[in-house]
Amino acid sequence: MLSKSIAQKIVERVMSALNYSINVIDQNGIIIGSGDASRINDIHEGAQLAFNDCRTVEINDSIANQLKGVKPGINVPIFYGNNPVGIVGISGDPAEIREQVPLVKSIAELIIEQAEAMSHVQWDRRHREELVFQLINGDGFNEEQLTDIAERLKLDLKQPRIATIIKLFPKNGHQITSEHLVRLVYLLENPERDNIVAIKSVTRREVVVLKPVKLCNDSWSKEHELTRIKALFARIEDDKKYAAKIYLGDYYPNINGLSLSYLSAKATMQVNENISSKKGNEFHFYNDAIIPISLHYLKDIKWHSDRIAKPYQLLLAQDKKGLLRDTLKIYYQQNCNINATCDALQLHRNTIRYRLEKICEITKLNIFDFDANVLLYMSLQAHEGPSA
Repeated sequence: MLSKSIAQKIVERVMSALNYSINVIDQNGIIIGSGDASRINDIHEGAQLAFNDCRTVEINDSIANQLKGVKPGINVPIFYGNNPVGIVGISGDPAEIREQVPLVKSIAELIIEQAEAMSHVQWDRRHREELVFQLINGDGFNEEQLTDIAERLKLDLKQPRIATIIKLFPKNGHQITSEHLVRLVYLLENPERDNIVAIKSVTRREVVVLKPVKLCNDSWSKEHELTRIKALFARIEDDKKYAAKIYLGDYYPNINGLSLSYLSAKATMQVNENISSKKGNEFHFYNDAIIPISLHYLKDIKWHSDRIAKPYQLLLAQDKKGLLRDTLKIYYQQNCNINATCDALQLHRNTIRYRLEKICEITKLNIFDFDANVLLYMSLQAHEGPSA
């Protein structure tokens, strides 16, 4: 509790305010912090007496000559809670420094309390991150052990959650530092929202959040999450150095479902990361990108992914002006509704019908047949990605 680093911090803080040399002595009477570096690790018999009797000990010249490692001054016990943890000694004529003793004692005890509070924060942070990593990795974790850690951290693992990855992108040539990530973690945890947050990678600028969600008929409320996302964007809007991209996974029940949720969030990031504008804040849901994600994983099966890509490649080769491609994209954006496509493009129905039939001819797929239409849509997605 009273380490050498804390002791030296007490010395530096007091000596910056008072023109007296200060010593900090541990429970064994060893000087562990001092304004005189040559005295560190010396035995201070006056401090031993003060600690053993738990009282203030004043030392004048005559007493100093009788004790080992002692100079004139005042030694006073310092406490954490109700327990003495060491001694702070002020060198000088006791009559001159007596009025300074309460201030020095208060400063020393305040620094100890702050250091202890910080150690609890660091313990909490370290175990929160370890909890997140074990939950998202999902390889043979001990559920009882993790539940016990969560309870000590006052976290409820029975609460339904989804995994979310937040990645920061630099703006206007700025650099993203670890301080930006720490600030983001603070915003995610305060005010209290029961988020479990960890910095996944400083170099990749990624933060993982296990977010509580509201369930309705085994499905989670997307609208509720949109509200929370907009609130987060509003809070980070003042920082002009970065934009945040949020990738939300799907919900899977039980504690071991969090690893699957993380995989779905990671897949969502992989298919959307390269097409992001990188100019402003964005969010992407796994459920909105299931087909592009499926195609992403199909890339490992080259012969099959090549076959899926072929129809749209035929269209690209013959549609030099891009009119057919644009019409096809709008057609899908309008849920294959010809009338809505006409309105969106401000074209006559016959024109749209002609273009769709031309697409059928080139791709050798009947767009009005369900299976063929799905294949053509997948072929488009394979080339254009989820923004198509």
